[in-house]
Amino acid sequence: MQGGIAQTISLVFAANAWRRKIAYSGWPNASVYQFCDNVSFIGRKRAGFFGFGRSLVLVDPNAWLDTLPEGMAGARLRVMPRNEREISDRESVGFANGGPMFFAQIAAPTSEAWYGKWQVTNQEAPDQRIWSVTYQNLPNMAAEVRPKSQQEVHDALVKALDDVLRFSEAHKLGFSETFVAAKNALGDEIPLRDFYHDDLVPTELLSLTELQIFSCAAKAWVFGGMGSWNDVWFDGDDQEVYRAVSERLFSAIIDGLVYATNASAEV
Repeated sequence: MQGGIAQTISLVFAANAWRRKIAYSGWPNASVYQFCDNVSFIGRKRAGFFGFGRSLVLVDPNAWLDTLPEGMAGARLRVMPRNEREISDRESVGFANGGPMFFAQIAAPTSEAWYGKWQVTNQEAPDQRIWSVTYQNLPNMAAEVRPKSQQEVHDALVKALDDVLRFSEAHKLGFSETFVAAKNALGDEIPLRDFYHDDLVPTELLSLTELQIFSCAAKAWVFGGMGSWNDVWFDGDDQEVYRAVSERLFSAIIDGLVYATNASAEV
């Protein structure tokens, strides 16, 4: 999956691991920061005189974690559609800062969310840390109205993967192995094996079933730019079928990531 999505998910996992006193892979060595020169957090206000506040700049994810409120009710992943008119979120996700908007939300006693923007600031970095990421504070984001159940997200992933696998094989698109591996993760005792961000989920933060759902959704991610599942076009009815199975898979993956990530907030 795209680095920005994985990194936002990692912040939710890190916050819940911090809250539950579970070890986690953090800044700067975690795989989600591999290509980042700096990751900062801005927009939260520091109390000042006469009710005026100053913006508080947190210089890295460790500083952000250190300022999380004591007694918080957990961190959660929120996803909101970008609703571009010309292109769907699935189609735009391959562009920098494209696709649906992923937020790391901190629950009570405060309700705030953080949204990251990526910018190339050092194209020639010898260690490939070319990106600077800035997370903007968004206060008072409402909670999700109705989270989907484990059974709902599991069944949607299975159905979407079965449909897209049939289409992939019928048109010899070369993605069948990816879809099979994603579905197999639902029964794997080590679900994150062979996943690029295999350090993403702190040990003991999720149950095996939750981790299997997360791994299935993460491994099924085939959406991006050139050479990805999005870089396909057909004539006639096949294009409509392709679009339908792609959108169903995209929706099932998002729901799976949200469900499993947010399960980490439960104690």
